[in-house]
Amino acid sequence: MADILKGAPARIEGYDLAAESQRLDFKDVTVGGVTINRRTARIDVRGEMEPPANERIREEHQREIFVTTHADDSPVVELGFPVAGPYVACPAGVYFDCQLGVAQKLLDENHPAFARAVDALVKHRALLRREINTDDFFAAAPGARGEIRLPQELASLLNGLAREAFPAVPAFKTFFSNSGTEAIEAGIKLSQIVRYRRLLERHGRETFETLMRQLGIARNPVIEGFDRTRDEPVYRDYPFFVFAFEGAFHGRTMGSLSLTQSKRAHQYGYSKLQWVRHFPWDGAAARLAEIVDARPLPEVLAAEGGVKRLLEAGRVPADLVAAFISEPFQGEGGYRIPDAAAFRDLVATLRRLDIPFFADEVQTFARTGRAFAASHFVDGADIIAIAKGAWVGATIARADWERHLHPGWHSNTWGGGKVFDTQLAYASVDAVARFRDPVLGGLGYFENSRVKGAYLAWVLGRLAERHPALLVSHRGLGLMHGISVRRREEIVREAWRRGLKLLGCGNAGEVSGIRLLFLVDTLGREIDDFARTLDATLAAVGGHPPVAAASKPVASEI
Repeated sequence: MADILKGAPARIEGYDLAAESQRLDFKDVTVGGVTINRRTARIDVRGEMEPPANERIREEHQREIFVTTHADDSPVVELGFPVAGPYVACPAGVYFDCQLGVAQKLLDENHPAFARAVDALVKHRALLRREINTDDFFAAAPGARGEIRLPQELASLLNGLAREAFPAVPAFKTFFSNSGTEAIEAGIKLSQIVRYRRLLERHGRETFETLMRQLGIARNPVIEGFDRTRDEPVYRDYPFFVFAFEGAFHGRTMGSLSLTQSKRAHQYGYSKLQWVRHFPWDGAAARLAEIVDARPLPEVLAAEGGVKRLLEAGRVPADLVAAFISEPFQGEGGYRIPDAAAFRDLVATLRRLDIPFFADEVQTFARTGRAFAASHFVDGADIIAIAKGAWVGATIARADWERHLHPGWHSNTWGGGKVFDTQLAYASVDAVARFRDPVLGGLGYFENSRVKGAYLAWVLGRLAERHPALLVSHRGLGLMHGISVRRREEIVREAWRRGLKLLGCGNAGEVSGIRLLFLVDTLGREIDDFARTLDATLAAVGGHPPVAAASKPVASEI
């Protein structure tokens, strides 16, 4: 079979791919007597990727840990072996990680920025420090200034990236948490408290009390009697809506779960926020005009039947919509990219209706050739949630909203207070945004993601030509791509057997999705290695009759 890379472009956007190979200067990484070097590493499986001992490991895990999203045949990853870029050494040889901890890893873990960050923590005896960032203000000791990075320094970096990406918003502030779903939860709370305060400013307390009477929402005498620090009434519920897309995944905690609508397994048995509405992907702008009533709330309340009749008719007053949340590149929903015009129309419609736009960038942060994927489509976002590759959870939002917040509106234990996480987050974000990599001829990592992403798109197009019965389509931004394939589970298993670690996305069907994630400092030779291995995988699967479907669900279906 002819080489998949025959006829590959030599230059992408003026970048010389061949010349890159002359600049590869990486040190050996040695752990436990095993050595790997990113300059020469390649997929090299010499033994069984699934030895019998793996079954004992899975059994031990399942005996002690509650079931989660593992499939029975999920890979067993052995810790304590060296890693170089996307390459991981293991007992069977070397494999290529195209899953990257489901988008947790942005850069080669041997990047000098990480080494400096950890060395500084060790030097200043701060490696194990854990503080409460929501109760204490942090400063670096005199000898550690500029070496131990503080939450406010990390926030300044993120706020600056948000200003550059979304010039329609004049300034941003950040709230730190520990994960993507926590960042979403903070965004939900922020949007709702801001909508509440703005409603009071705009229409007054009497209008709000009329709203609550019409909806039959009573005050909470228990909390009012227990806490007398404020004279503002407290209600048992607040009717502020959050809109989201069908197929969305925003997390599994109870608030974010109400917005998530991608898999059955997420939903069984759990109560939901009642003030949520979902819209068809790419069809939301027209639907918004139908469902959102732009009349001022007092006019709605004064109409026959009031707000209750409007809600029963399936419509929502604009004054009660806290935010519209969207992944700018749907992740678990199938790696779907929105139609650019439809996405712009949606956000323009939100602005006309004075509804905040909430960008869920938990998986997309820094992966698509820009800091925020939403900036490919629009110039403004009111709330942004990030995590995964950022090392911490962060909710970045309009700075002018702070006037609506009261002390204690939200808090957590370790958001910004785990010194190790903040230090590594600063190193990662700073490197991604500012480092000019000599190995890449001075490219920054956003530029490299665009260049290598274009090369990856060429590779996937060639694979689709060679294997049309299996590889149906591909799409992507930067180095975050999805492919739609037939016989997905067989492809994932065969790829792992050959040393390529893949992960599905979206629901299982005759055609199903696989996510492809690459480091932002990816080399051309690494995409070549990936291409040849996936080519051989598709050829092997295509050369055998389909196997019967597994009796138990696979990870991508859960």
